[in-house]
Amino acid sequence: MTEIRGSTETKFREEYARQVLLAIYSEKYLESSLADKPDIQNYNKHIGVEVTETMKQRLRYGVAQFSSLYNKHISEVTSKKKDQLKKHKIRLDTNNEGIIKFILPEAFWGGVNQSIEAFNNKLNKLNDGNYKIFKENNLFLYAEGEEEYEVIDLIKHIKESKKSNRKFDYIFVFTFKDLYAISTNDYSFEIFMITEEQRKNFSLEAAKVVIT
Repeated sequence: MTEIRGSTETKFREEYARQVLLAIYSEKYLESSLADKPDIQNYNKHIGVEVTETMKQRLRYGVAQFSSLYNKHISEVTSKKKDQLKKHKIRLDTNNEGIIKFILPEAFWGGVNQSIEAFNNKLNKLNDGNYKIFKENNLFLYAEGEEEYEVIDLIKHIKESKKSNRKFDYIFVFTFKDLYAISTNDYSFEIFMITEEQRKNFSLEAAKVVIT
């Protein structure tokens, strides 16, 4: 697959998020479409969803390389690609046959995701008049590899946050394996498992939007 960059990558990820929500909540998001501030809008249902990343930039780069390098032989990796990986401090780990099995960023302090910071940033913007306000305002967080205890920490933070004029009604935390749907009404959450086949379909549908 051709590498997706810049505004095209943003559009791809926004549509991918829409496809995730459409798979879980087909009726609510059937008539939704991509827009701006917030990124997904359904005027008929009066729902808006802002989409954002939480993963630290260097780790995001490493994750982005996974699909193209996984299960390849180390000899297939070009010198140019090796230089790029070295620049981003990404290490390839192979098995005894030289097959790439892991792509590992160098260790760094703190967790890999910044869900709390992303939530705070978007909540501030929601209250600063940066977004069109709907009856239901939601936030979709890309949080690759987020563990359940980290989601619990995010819920605790949301619960203890200073009350604002406006709030997100639902926070969706997408780990790629699961979708956590957090209600800010009672701070409960549901978990929906996302299969590999679904992820493939989400990518195909998102790619259609990018190339049209």
